[in-house]
Amino acid sequence: MRTPATPEAVPSLPGQRAFSARPPAAVEGLRPVHGWHAALIAVPTAALFVLGYRRRWICDDGLIYLRPVRQILAGNGPVFNVGERAESSTGTLWQWLLALATWVTGEDPAFLAVGLGLVLSTAGFAFALLATCRLHRGAGPLLPAGVFVLLAVPPFWSYMTSGLESGLGTFWTGLSWWLLTRTRRGQEARLTCTAAFVFGLGPLVRPDLAVVTACFLAALWWVLRPARRGTAAMLASAGAVPLAYEVFRAGYYGVLVPLPAIAKEASASDWSRGAGYVQETLGPYWLWPVVPVLGALAVLLVRRTRREQRERAPGRVSLAVLLAPLAAGLLLAGYVVRVGGDYMHARMILPALVLLLLPVLVVPATRVTGVAGVLLVVWLCAAVSPLRTPFDVRSTPGSFNVRSSDVESLGDHNPVRTATWVDNWPALPEGRAMLARAERAPVPTLLYFDAGRRLHATPMRADSPYQVVIVGRHLGVTGAAAPLDAYVNDAWGLASPIGAHLALERWSWPGHEKFLRNHWVFAEWAAQHPPQRDLLRAGAPREAVEAARAALECGDLAELRESVRAPLTAERFWRNLTGAVERTQFRFARWPAAARQALCDRPAGGRSGLTR
Repeated sequence: MRTPATPEAVPSLPGQRAFSARPPAAVEGLRPVHGWHAALIAVPTAALFVLGYRRRWICDDGLIYLRPVRQILAGNGPVFNVGERAESSTGTLWQWLLALATWVTGEDPAFLAVGLGLVLSTAGFAFALLATCRLHRGAGPLLPAGVFVLLAVPPFWSYMTSGLESGLGTFWTGLSWWLLTRTRRGQEARLTCTAAFVFGLGPLVRPDLAVVTACFLAALWWVLRPARRGTAAMLASAGAVPLAYEVFRAGYYGVLVPLPAIAKEASASDWSRGAGYVQETLGPYWLWPVVPVLGALAVLLVRRTRREQRERAPGRVSLAVLLAPLAAGLLLAGYVVRVGGDYMHARMILPALVLLLLPVLVVPATRVTGVAGVLLVVWLCAAVSPLRTPFDVRSTPGSFNVRSSDVESLGDHNPVRTATWVDNWPALPEGRAMLARAERAPVPTLLYFDAGRRLHATPMRADSPYQVVIVGRHLGVTGAAAPLDAYVNDAWGLASPIGAHLALERWSWPGHEKFLRNHWVFAEWAAQHPPQRDLLRAGAPREAVEAARAALECGDLAELRESVRAPLTAERFWRNLTGAVERTQFRFARWPAAARQALCDRPAGGRSGLTR
């Protein structure tokens, strides 16, 4: 029988008295601490649920997910338009989760997107708080710290819903953090594979979360130090579903990433605009004073953990776990800055902020952390007081407050239904009437916008596979209003294989810089000889339309169209799969004459139209 070891003092943060692990006193003293820890989880989680519920909404980008959901349930596959395999959904898992929920309940998918987003976000924050409390277990009482940021910054509440994949992303991040903090050397292999499987889903939640997957898997491996067979099992568990879906994506859609990643040039660089985007997030909510305080707390935690590493073995595990979200958050924030941010205020940087906050959501109570906590409370009171001017829609050049803009346009503080958008969006009343007339017209009809954003109709070619083609400047609401068998020609390339592969031009909101001009729309859909008045309204000279029509039939551009519109046979799937890399890289000139010259000189595969 082993002799019980003498209790040792647990190393503490600077300013904290050593905590003696004497059994009787410890058990007595931990009961109220556990109750306090439960309150640290329950109270902020409940507050975030209420704040998210009060700001519940679905945005136009959230509506983009709903048309593929309706197409899936109608038996047309995961596409935006019937007859064209284009992946308009950035969050793959979110799209399929919405399809499943809609199939089970029969409810409006917009309403389900809002409700699921709120529930998943709340659960994700609960998991995150629970995991951070577990990370600091044994350190005595805990104090709230980083959680104050979640409670003070409105974009966190807005994107708990919005209809986007943000709620699922928060849930995945919180669950992954909880699983990582539970990892212990010597645990069962099935627990390791479960954690690895969850971590591996990151790229399917959103492609840029692949960096979080990599950091969490590295921490998992460092904690466990498995043998080669265990490492192989862990990697297989993490990669099985993402790799299988990537094979499906390449063969079905013909490219390696969702179409919005190509349209928004997710691999491009614009560091100065990205830095401005971060400033437009941190500045309006007075976050800059919080950064050094939370940074100092993170440094103290790392020092404590390194000291534990020197004194006892479990410290090494804690250091790997502690550093994983910090590294992932910094890398993700760096990527957002590099790519130039986003047109939606604060949205893209929020996942990185959540990751950076995870280890310091709550911290062990010491004199130092107590002072930091007081400073954070003072900041919280100031940040939510009338002293802070609300962020104005027109106050920054790089992004705008999408929620405020949508609420103002729709006249509804909580737009959560598809009908709310379709019935109240200012540009739609005339559009719905024209859609109805076009559906009854004796010839196929193209609906396009002039320079003043007024909608007009022109005849389409007689062999058009669609009765109606409508240009969508606001893709989500247009897709919601248009019938499933109509073709919505996205003006920004998020659902248009042609528009997405245009060469990038820096001129508009981040992520909306590939505008598919009317000469390309007319070249593809309009009658062979469009009326001159329609060409003038569209700002599409006849020679430009003819040049665009020729370019569409040449080289790599013709092959691109074939890859998404030809019947999906086994041969087509294989050709899509083997050509996915070059097709993903393919870009062509936005001006028809230049595109025709580059594309029509060589056959498909000659790479004459590539622009990198």
